[in-house]
Amino acid sequence: MTAYDAFLADIYDHSPYFCQGRTRELDRFNAPYFRHLEGRSKSVLEFGSGTGMLTIPLATRGYGVTSVDNSPDMHDVLGAKLRDVEPQVAGRVEQVLADALTYRAPEPAETIVMPEGILIALPDRALQRALLESCHRNLAPGGRLMTDFFQPRFDLVHRDELTEFTRFRTPDGRAYLMTMRLRNDRYTQVQHWTATYAELAGGETVREVVVEVPFRYLTASEIELLLELCGFRVVELDTEYADRRGFFLVAEKT
Repeated sequence: MTAYDAFLADIYDHSPYFCQGRTRELDRFNAPYFRHLEGRSKSVLEFGSGTGMLTIPLATRGYGVTSVDNSPDMHDVLGAKLRDVEPQVAGRVEQVLADALTYRAPEPAETIVMPEGILIALPDRALQRALLESCHRNLAPGGRLMTDFFQPRFDLVHRDELTEFTRFRTPDGRAYLMTMRLRNDRYTQVQHWTATYAELAGGETVREVVVEVPFRYLTASEIELLLELCGFRVVELDTEYADRRGFFLVAEKT
C-alpha cells in the first residue's frame, strides 16, 4: 500500500494533485456513493478511508462506518476531524488500522466503499487484484463494491515524463511552491509522482519536503476484466466522473 507520511497526511486535503479539488466540491464527488447507497444497509465497510472525505459525510447521514486504513498518519488526521464533529456522528465511525488486502471483517458486509483512488494507489497489478479479491471475500452474496479513481493521464502516457509547477496556500496560511515531476512506464502502467513542496515565507524557501507516490493506472476494459476474474459483475462504470478525469464504479459480488 502507498505509505503516506505525516506531512502528506497533514496537507493532503489542501494539496493540488491530491484532494484539493475534492475538498472544494465534496458533495459532488460523494453524490454517486449516496445515490447507490439508498435503500441499502446503514452499515458500511470502507477501505482506504484516508482523511475521511467520505467517512464523515457517511457518518453524518447516519451510516455506521468501519473505516480501514493502513496509515497511522491518515488515521490521526481522521481522528482529529472526528473530535470536531457531533459525538453521535463520531460514534458511528470505527477506525481500524489494518491492510485492506488482508483484512477480514467479523461478518460479511453488504457494501464496501473505496474512495479517492485506493485501487490505483497499489502500483502492481497483482496487488490490485488482491484488493478486489479481499473486497469479494469481505462482501456478502449480492454485496456491492463502490469505488472511484482517476483515469490515466494520456498526455503523460504519450510523453513518458512531465514536470509541472503550482502554488497554493493552506487554510492556516502556509504558502507552498509545488514542483511535480511525473514519470510514466507504459509497460507496467505505473506512473511515479515526485512532489517537492517548498514552503515559502517572505519570498524565501524555509522548508522543502519531497514525497514519492507511485500509481498504477487502469483502463475501463482492464478494470472490467479484473472484476470478472475476482467474481464481480459491473453494475455501473461512469466514465464522466470528475469532469471525465475519473471513473466511478459499482460492482456486485456474484
